[in-house]
Amino acid sequence: MNRHRPFCRPFVAAAIVVLGLAPALHAQTDRFGGLESMTAKSTGRFGLERIRDRWWFVTPEGHAMISLGVNHLNEVKNAAEYPRTVLAQRFGKDWPRVHAEIEKQIRTWGFNSAGFFPPQEMRRTMPYIVTTKFMSASFYSEPLAYVDVFTPAFAAEAETKAVAAATEMKANPMAMAWAWSDSLSWDLKLTRQSRGADFVSFMRGLAVGAPGRDRYTAFLRERHGGDLAKLNAAYGAKFTSFEAVGGASLDLGRAAVFADDREFLRLIARHYFQTISTPFRREHPHGLLMGERFQLRDHPDEVLEEAAKFIDVLGIQPGDHFFPPIAQLTRPDETWFDVAEFDRLHRLTGKPIVVVDHQCGFFDQQTPKTGGWHQYASAEDAAVSYDRFLRDAFARPYLVGYFRCQYLTIYKDQLKRYKQGLLRPDGTPFEDYVTRLTQTNKDVIHQIFGTP
Repeated sequence: MNRHRPFCRPFVAAAIVVLGLAPALHAQTDRFGGLESMTAKSTGRFGLERIRDRWWFVTPEGHAMISLGVNHLNEVKNAAEYPRTVLAQRFGKDWPRVHAEIEKQIRTWGFNSAGFFPPQEMRRTMPYIVTTKFMSASFYSEPLAYVDVFTPAFAAEAETKAVAAATEMKANPMAMAWAWSDSLSWDLKLTRQSRGADFVSFMRGLAVGAPGRDRYTAFLRERHGGDLAKLNAAYGAKFTSFEAVGGASLDLGRAAVFADDREFLRLIARHYFQTISTPFRREHPHGLLMGERFQLRDHPDEVLEEAAKFIDVLGIQPGDHFFPPIAQLTRPDETWFDVAEFDRLHRLTGKPIVVVDHQCGFFDQQTPKTGGWHQYASAEDAAVSYDRFLRDAFARPYLVGYFRCQYLTIYKDQLKRYKQGLLRPDGTPFEDYVTRLTQTNKDVIHQIFGTP
């Protein structure tokens, strides 16, 4: 039974009327994927603009664009599976030819962007996101490795990496925005519950004299007006100095402690985003900054409020991937576009949004166990989920991009499962799945632009 939601032509017609678009059935796109009939100011770089009640990427040639991409295309070169793929049989390690074939494939499937982590060979021919890693403290990192963001060393690292990103973006018009990978595990409750650690506790536990611990002590003194008795009463403690709170074992469940920790988390976020963004803005004042790839539901409002002061576009990765799992989900949230939560995030930050990494897997004889995302029983079920997610997502006027996780299916030792892509481990496509995915991509672009 075909469980696809029927493509609604009246909805498309309504979108055309609202957007004021002519139903150009043979519309042309520029080399970046922007619709030539929808023009804005040409700046020679990617931008963001609200046009006719919708947010868009604007290509360097000044055309409105919605970005559909595939992430991790660079993994093909280093995948243990590659030597056994049909790509290897055809092209060996002639990487320019391999990646030209990959680009041809994904464009055929309706993708116009190389997303995050593209190979160098594709960075001159497809739009992509410049990506930099700052610390291993994401929801899946083991162990969590927070760093003291108040140190001169972190400022120096930010300077070096920001200058490198700005230089790359200025030199290559295909570079859409700068992002940092991966999402930090920000939420205090969730991180404490799942990992027994968190960013504030890390700062509080630094050695005496460390910049982060000194900033925490100064924060407490400011927060409590220099009144140590007031802090002791609030914390139910008997500290002899504000300095002694750092390194101490606190009742993290106590309301006053948690309230202070959330406000200090705000200061961490403010300093973190400001430290990294300042040299980037100096070097490339008009370059698009995404910043974090935030894990959905692991971004306290105070962190997003601070981030919004420095970024241009909000990157969100859906999914409930805390490790180990906090609770069994009754419905895998990553397979549904959470309209209410995404609407709230847009209102909170005022920023357009990109779904930065997303997919759902399915059972296949070659890849019986998939990991990292929810696994459906069949490719048809996964295709229905993809269709539903994209249609619901791009019905929101602030959604400007969607990047699917993974191209080639590879085996992940840490998961003891396959990370499922659009190709089997032997390099052949999941034919039925990509056929339906291609139709969804085409329909969604038609839905937005009023084009075939």
